Amino acid sequence: MANNYTVVSSSTLEYSGDSVAATTIPTSNLLTIIPDNNYVIAASDFTIGSALPIEVTSVTFADTTTAYDFSNHVLATVTLAQWYVMPASNDTVEVDIDGNAFYKPRPRLSFTTVNNVIGSQVARFIVGSSSSATVSEATVEGVKTHTLQCDIPVNSKALVGTAQFVATDDGFFNSLPQYKIISSNPSKWGTKVISKLYGDYDAYLATPSDNYAASPRNGEVNSYTIEFYYEMGEKEVPLSTGESIIFTQPTETLWSTQAPVVSINKARYSGYKNQGILPSRNTDLSLNVLGSPGATYDILVMDDNGLSYDFTSSTFTEPLTTSGEQTINLGSPTVTTISNDHAITFYAYDEKRVLSKYLTTTVTPTGNTKTTVDGTSVDPYIITLNQFGEVDFTVNVTASENGVAATTATVLSFLNKTPLSHPTTFKPSDFPLLSTVNNSYFNISTPLSYSVTDTVDGAFSGTAMVMDTSHATKLVLVGDTVSGNNIDSGTVVSAINVGDNVKAYTLNQASSTGPTPDGATITFTRNVGVSRQPLASDFQNSTQSNSYKTSSEVEYQVTQATTNSTVVNVFDADSDYSLIYNGQTVQGDSIDGYPTVVGGGGSNSIVLSSFQTIPSGEILYFSNAMSYYEIIDISVTGANTSDCKLNIEGHINRVGHDDVVESLILDNFLTSYVAPIATALTVECVLGDSIKIVPEGVSNTGVIKVAGTGGRVSSSTISTDGSYLIYRAPATGTTETITYTISDGVSTSASANIVVTLT
Repeated sequence: MANNYTVVSSSTLEYSGDSVAATTIPTSNLLTIIPDNNYVIAASDFTIGSALPIEVTSVTFADTTTAYDFSNHVLATVTLAQWYVMPASNDTVEVDIDGNAFYKPRPRLSFTTVNNVIGSQVARFIVGSSSSATVSEATVEGVKTHTLQCDIPVNSKALVGTAQFVATDDGFFNSLPQYKIISSNPSKWGTKVISKLYGDYDAYLATPSDNYAASPRNGEVNSYTIEFYYEMGEKEVPLSTGESIIFTQPTETLWSTQAPVVSINKARYSGYKNQGILPSRNTDLSLNVLGSPGATYDILVMDDNGLSYDFTSSTFTEPLTTSGEQTINLGSPTVTTISNDHAITFYAYDEKRVLSKYLTTTVTPTGNTKTTVDGTSVDPYIITLNQFGEVDFTVNVTASENGVAATTATVLSFLNKTPLSHPTTFKPSDFPLLSTVNNSYFNISTPLSYSVTDTVDGAFSGTAMVMDTSHATKLVLVGDTVSGNNIDSGTVVSAINVGDNVKAYTLNQASSTGPTPDGATITFTRNVGVSRQPLASDFQNSTQSNSYKTSSEVEYQVTQATTNSTVVNVFDADSDYSLIYNGQTVQGDSIDGYPTVVGGGGSNSIVLSSFQTIPSGEILYFSNAMSYYEIIDISVTGANTSDCKLNIEGHINRVGHDDVVESLILDNFLTSYVAPIATALTVECVLGDSIKIVPEGVSNTGVIKVAGTGGRVSSSTISTDGSYLIYRAPATGTTETITYTISDGVSTSASANIVVTLT
């Protein structure tokens, strides 16, 4: 029988002779018991199955959270016997644990929907396909109510239901369905609205009649579908919390009551959406104008130089030229929307320029022709197409504010590439016969160091030194190594700006060989330390101010539908909006063109550079000019040594539509080196007993090891790894002193004392 849980073993690195009594081996170890998916556990259900091994004195069980919660694990604390000593070879201690895990259903969301049934409109609510659920339906006095229960995996988002509305045979919708979500936590809900035109109906929702098929329809909205999503946590959301969706169905207009309208319904370039990107070569375009038979219009095509397209010569000329009035010809009596196709040639754009070329097309209705099927608008259709010049992608390393610089600052210079192209990527060592000309892979290991020279202003022989230049100008810091004429080895800067003189320094020691003459050259050097290892997020987009980017696209979901607006509200499950910043390019299924974030960076309410119509629930993608690159590995090796190196490996997956410069900010993770400092300690020890003493001190590396001991002591032993020492007290006495030093692997500290009080 399956246990439905896993016990994770525990291991430690010990040395032969280490013991529990000497505290060189931990007294206790933790085993973690983890339930399988859809199972829960509690500490009270676990026991020892057989007799404990002789090395173990006891085993206790404890819950990490609340018993039988999905998040709960059980910790088994195994206590070793005091006599246990590590043998010369590996040793395994096995503990027999018995217990039970119990199956627990996924958290359940319960909610209701309420909608008014209008006329013969089809209106229904279908449970989401991504969740197991039950639904009941009731209609009382024209009000339809659904009660739903959905089982959703813990901490996941699921489609919980779909509301669908279909107009009557002789009708169309002229407004969106209105709905209101009542919830104890509205941020858990997300929606997506889908509209469908005549002829694109769902057959299982409505069967069109003959009158429906023959109606003079011109691209009207025939149906709406609204998808509802819920972000489930770990607990059930019962019906008592009042989660509900209240609908008001869209207003319907009957075609039989409408006067015929001659209109243009759409104008588009085949294969390109508005604000689309054209290739740099000569391009033959097809402009499609869709509308009702008899609709008339005029076309004006202009480039960014103010030249207009001559439809006769197929060239752009200085005199203003248009297509002249065009008519959508009559078609079949049953066809209500027809298209005219117009061939337009846009010439090549070969040179690289800062500014792009663009093509603006204006389709203007003439006569009685409208640009909406309800006859309320005569606004022209305006389409803009872009043709970008070649782009560059550069990755480099900045010099830090404390003077540290990479020997090789340019990691990759990837120049003159086609916008939005996906370059070849391969590791050259794996494919030595391939050309690297268009390879976007980069791998660099470059030294990090700081060295600067200055001249002495006045001879000196002690520890006071005055230079010709300010310490701030030379970026000299306390701790920098000093070398030059009559400067002893091991001399470092111990103070700067002495007496408010920015050129005055104090050294840690005086010269033993004589004075340093006036005008002598002094060299300041510094080993480079790190506060942490670098991350891909330490790259700054140099084309944007005060903004940091990730190496990949980030995505957020629209929480509220927007119509012809620049303000968009987005949602992130972790409420982390730090990866949205001003200047990013935004893309999505409904996005027109290539808008950028111009306001609201770092928040959930952003402002775009152009007006957009975006349904709720749509996923938006944020990037640096739509570029996408990946950092495979980044690290600093040899920190605090003369062999300190920065290592970066990665590749470009896609170049953007504009030049991009990414700069690694060294100041995010570099520090100046500080030698270790040992700290005086006071401890107590029982006569004849022994204690473990862990050294204390300061080190930039985070590594402190005992480097040596001395003084009058009975017995003290440094551990094999140098992380602690064992002191063994004599049988008589009152105090003993241990003199010790510490090391970080680069240098050794001055001595400090450990005073042991014997009791």
